[in-house]
Amino acid sequence: MSIESSRAPVRDPAVSAVVSDPSAPVRGLPREHDGAVSVPKGHGANVVDAVIQAILRAVFLRLGTSGYRLRAEFSNGNDWTNCADGEAELTIRFKTRRAELRTLFYFYEGFFEKYIDQEIDLIGEYPVALICRMGQAADLSPDKQRWKPRTYPRNPLMLVRKLLQERLQSNKSTAIAKQNADFHYGIHPKLFEEMLGETVGYSEGYWVTGTQNLNQAKHNNYEYICRKLALKPGQRVLEVGSGWGFMPIHMVKNYAVTVTVYNPVKRQNDYMRARFARHGVGDSIRIVEGDHRDIRNEPPGSYDKFVSVGVHEHHGMKVERYDEWWASVAHVLAPGGVGVVSAASFIEYVATNFLTLKYIFPGGHIPSLPRELASLRRNGLTLMAIENLWPHYRRTMSEWRKRFDERWPEIRQADPEFFDERFRRAWALYLDGTFEAFGTSLDLSHIVFMQGRAAGTDDPPTRAGYDGADFRTGDQTVECYR
Repeated sequence: MSIESSRAPVRDPAVSAVVSDPSAPVRGLPREHDGAVSVPKGHGANVVDAVIQAILRAVFLRLGTSGYRLRAEFSNGNDWTNCADGEAELTIRFKTRRAELRTLFYFYEGFFEKYIDQEIDLIGEYPVALICRMGQAADLSPDKQRWKPRTYPRNPLMLVRKLLQERLQSNKSTAIAKQNADFHYGIHPKLFEEMLGETVGYSEGYWVTGTQNLNQAKHNNYEYICRKLALKPGQRVLEVGSGWGFMPIHMVKNYAVTVTVYNPVKRQNDYMRARFARHGVGDSIRIVEGDHRDIRNEPPGSYDKFVSVGVHEHHGMKVERYDEWWASVAHVLAPGGVGVVSAASFIEYVATNFLTLKYIFPGGHIPSLPRELASLRRNGLTLMAIENLWPHYRRTMSEWRKRFDERWPEIRQADPEFFDERFRRAWALYLDGTFEAFGTSLDLSHIVFMQGRAAGTDDPPTRAGYDGADFRTGDQTVECYR
């Protein structure tokens, strides 16, 4: 799993969508209207339209300097384009005046809110990604303007909403953390089965030279992590958040270890139990319904290895949440024990995009890597290696969004009432935006660490330990354990 953040308005316009009440994420993405086109009447309305459209035209004119062919159609029938023949790469169609106003007041958050509400249509190939690229090319991004990264949005209207959202979605209590996790991971698994590939592995792939498909890339990533862990037969492994269970099966089948999985989502846990039973590893894998804080209930130093892939981004934004995570890990690892955490990260400390937290990952936080490493050290753990695999995750995101588009009919059929058009737009927005963010600022960090720093520790994790990994390439098949 990966999630996405923004440093300022215009930064990653695609990484989600907005609603008025940040305190209560609602799975069904509540409808606010019937989708009818509203056209203002009278002279006063015409004056207001003229003002609104003048401002929006200025924005589009700036976007148009990127070299892309753009067209905007307004709710009263007026339009604007920078291409004389009208053949635009992207058409933005405002269907209501409210959508135009929302864009003015809330900037890109308001724009994409109304896109999800179906009051704005975007016409083009991967249109959200295209808007991101337009913003970058037109020097509208904070990096291009050399703005200093800020923790929260500059728009004062969004700042209020964002602060309230962070407060109400905070993972301070385990009850809220479980509710946040259920919102994303507790939905019908058909979405993930179709989007993620046959491994149902919710993480980056590892695209070594010769990797031909998503299943190989996912297998290679989990194999790579196992090598970084330096697993040996009979060792005890604790994994936080195993998703749909490929990683523990791979570890048990290929490395003869025993695994304890802590995961707070009942629907996923039931899915994993059935999967483990089908593949004869149920006796070697124990599932505990809890999050990373609950591993403090384990006896101190009771595990040889620790691993978490794509879950670290759920510990929360406050520094206390960082320390809770690493203190729990330090508690369960035996002296000299090795751990690997794979997580999306930024160098800067920034709040995760309002839109992402509303519609995709409530309570999530893309962590600041320096703050993570400082917290890791404060809690008695020693950094051994770190690797940035953002190109591998970007390629994986490209596969996910293609599969999501191609397999949407099958996903929708699994639960038509839940998987509606608003859900499709929100997730397309998330996938497109995250794909673009990995090309500009978002990292994917493999953090390898050990408990303590005692001299003479057996098998400290080193690069040499990765040699001989069973990577699958070319026409080689992958056992996906479905």
